[in-house]
Amino acid sequence: MDYAKVFETMVNETQKYLESNNLQAMILGISGGLDSTVTAAICHEVEKRNPELKFIGISLPCSSNSEEENDSAKICMKAFCKSGQWWTENLQKEYMLMRATCSQRHLMTTIGQGNIKARLRMTYLYNEANYFNGLVMDTDNLTEHYLGFFTIHGDVCDFNPIGGLWKHEVYYLAEYLYTDYYDAPFGPDGERHLALEHALKITPTDGNGVNDLGDMGQIAPEFAYCKNMDAYEKVDNIIRTYLYGIQSHPEVFQASMQTLYDTYTPETVDGIIRRIKSTEYKRKKLPIVVGRKKYE
Repeated sequence: MDYAKVFETMVNETQKYLESNNLQAMILGISGGLDSTVTAAICHEVEKRNPELKFIGISLPCSSNSEEENDSAKICMKAFCKSGQWWTENLQKEYMLMRATCSQRHLMTTIGQGNIKARLRMTYLYNEANYFNGLVMDTDNLTEHYLGFFTIHGDVCDFNPIGGLWKHEVYYLAEYLYTDYYDAPFGPDGERHLALEHALKITPTDGNGVNDLGDMGQIAPEFAYCKNMDAYEKVDNIIRTYLYGIQSHPEVFQASMQTLYDTYTPETVDGIIRRIKSTEYKRKKLPIVVGRKKYE
């Protein structure tokens, strides 16, 4: 895939959508992880090409966010946002209040508590979008969409430039930005180069403290100790092989499944397929996505 073309398409489509809908700002919740950092780079380029389109970056941590994540978020905001257009707002107090309210009737699950954090962030970001006459940028990727690895009315937002990429492809796009687009560790692009370096190295998490092993601890613990990109390449291979199989002749499907079981543990393969099947309802109302046909 030509990642220079991919990036250019994402920037152009984002700018076109804002201008055609008379919107004036891009509001992005920045975790410091890979997806939000790549999306920040897209928003930065949009604002650079049309300074009337503001890019507002906001970090909204709770106590479950690690110091590494918070530092990475700050580096990202300083690198891609203009002065006065980024800040941090800690939502731990609001989360504790909402958790206490919700737990009066029922015991709260770990995932339920994580969803509260995601929806509090959503509330804050949409309030800013209202103020700036903007939209809230979505940072979920194709892997997360198929796994249902997102919170409805939480991190599902308005417009998603990277939603057509599998997670391992987001890594490749970030590597292109790091090595080619913002390739100078010093000078004007030095901070952007550093932000991408942090994002490529950081362990992906949902920022909600659901699993100590990060996202992969929930998705496929077998791959939790692999290099981030390698782990997601394996997960994406399972998803794509399964999706191709169910759309094919039964004999092709059986052969595809056998290949997966010969390559990975049955627990991992079956767990990922269960996620795909059980989260179909979550994919009914996804945001506007820049589709793969735009750049493939």
